Amino acid sequence: MNQPVLSIDVAKGKSVAAAFLSYHDCMYKPFSFIHTNEDLHRLFAILEQMKNVTDQEPKVVLEATGNYSKPLVSFFSSHGYSVVLLNPIPTHQLKQKAVRKIKTDPIDAIRIAHVFYFQSPQPQVQLSESIQQLRVICRQSQHWMGLYGETQLHFRAVLDLLFPGYDKAFHKVCNRTSLELLSRFPTPSELLAAEHEEIITLLLSNRRGRAWNESKLQELLEIARHSLPDLHAIQAQRVVLMQYIHLLKTYQDCMSDLLQTMQTLAESIEIYHLLRTIPGVGPLTAAMLIAEIGDIKRFPSVKQLAAFAGLDSAVHESGTFKSKKNRISKRGSQYLRTALYQATVAAISKQIHGPRNSTLFQFYQQKRNEGKPAKVAIVATSHKLLRIIFGMWNSGRAFQAG
Repeated sequence: MNQPVLSIDVAKGKSVAAAFLSYHDCMYKPFSFIHTNEDLHRLFAILEQMKNVTDQEPKVVLEATGNYSKPLVSFFSSHGYSVVLLNPIPTHQLKQKAVRKIKTDPIDAIRIAHVFYFQSPQPQVQLSESIQQLRVICRQSQHWMGLYGETQLHFRAVLDLLFPGYDKAFHKVCNRTSLELLSRFPTPSELLAAEHEEIITLLLSNRRGRAWNESKLQELLEIARHSLPDLHAIQAQRVVLMQYIHLLKTYQDCMSDLLQTMQTLAESIEIYHLLRTIPGVGPLTAAMLIAEIGDIKRFPSVKQLAAFAGLDSAVHESGTFKSKKNRISKRGSQYLRTALYQATVAAISKQIHGPRNSTLFQFYQQKRNEGKPAKVAIVATSHKLLRIIFGMWNSGRAFQAG
């Protein structure tokens, strides 16, 4: 309660700060400042004054507001100040408790200080530069994959109008060979009018044998003969399809570069090679796990790590009532939760010689035998995988089945 605090309510380009020497002693009432070097350096004088008065190092406290708060965190941390990032939920809950529902930036700056004094959170642990870079690349790759998936849906919708049945010829209609073929012959009539050798040349880019490509040519021609395209606004649809093909190629190139950079960064981090010993954890999943967990020392217990992943139970009890169907909270890192889910699905999938990861598969089967639905069992197995990762990371020992 006697810790000097500079609390900041962050907004885009302009924020409001308040200086407290203790919970009951406000040194400077809320004031606004612009996110410029000049204004931020003026705050140093206030921080130095707080230090001289209390003989303690002041802490800078602000909410984690994504891109708006990151430059401020970086600025104060680089100048040696202890920065505390608060989850916005407690501040919002404090506002909800107020009798008068008032929402202003100055009042929010005061509430942020009060939340700090009530909860006494620890300063943010600074991650290494390599992990920070890996996190940026991993999250951007997930964003690009989302855009790529959405573009595929729109592309296929136009393709179904322009060249119905084309997708039957290719297992992956958005692969490079298929896109190159469509960029040259986007309609059934154009494909039927083309020289067969020209089509074969395009198909040869898939590195299959000539016999396979000649068979594929006959399949495409058969589909084209029976295809019934929408002839209304066909030129406009053709233009749109060409643009989607261009977008898909661009996304593929960008994602390839990002994934290569991601793997290069991950391989330079020691824990990466340890996580790769877990059957089901591939190169990209291992990179995502490292990027999101960062430093295992941030989590004193596996329960805290599970809460960070959003895999902790959202318990619902009231009086004598106790809910028997408690869902996971999903309040942590969605990227970490996704990586764990994908790794779990890969680990329990059956191969020719059995499941990839017998330990996780047995646990999954145990949950299924208890009557749990498949998705619930997978989430429980993801929690099991997280406990394994926590133990391995702390002990430095490779994965051992059993």
